[in-house]
Amino acid sequence: MERYKKLSDYRRPVAKGQVGSEVESWCTKCRQMIDHTVLAATRGQPARVMCTSCKGQHGYKPNPPGTTTRKTAGGPRARTKTTKSPRPSRPAQDWEHAKAGKSLSQPIAYNPQRSFAAEEVVLHGKFGIGIVSEVKPGGKMMVVFEDATRVLVHDRAEAST
Repeated sequence: MERYKKLSDYRRPVAKGQVGSEVESWCTKCRQMIDHTVLAATRGQPARVMCTSCKGQHGYKPNPPGTTTRKTAGGPRARTKTTKSPRPSRPAQDWEHAKAGKSLSQPIAYNPQRSFAAEEVVLHGKFGIGIVSEVKPGGKMMVVFEDATRVLVHDRAEAST
């Protein structure tokens, strides 16, 4: 008796790492190393994969989080991030410095159409009382609030026709 053919009998074999092949990757939804189907590849290496279990799509992760791979000759290289470390955020210290010598009793209500100047005290509907620390070009300003420094827009009055 002749056996019935499956779809996989008709497919040509796909090299590992090419689109359509299966590779083992860390699944961000399942939280385990599991087989994935390669959706996109860059230079013969998987770039985007789909989990065969949960069907979630994400970037290819050859190892679980917290583990690293060593660079091997001819093999995939581990990428290292080279980013500048941002200035440590000190909102409480920034707030104390900004409000020194200022009267917070009569703040100006924030309105994106109004123009603001540096050192003005502003009352924002969501963030509360803030102090304009810097006016930037393009209708933006840096405002120091008690919990963070934020960029707000100002001077956005529409031209009347």
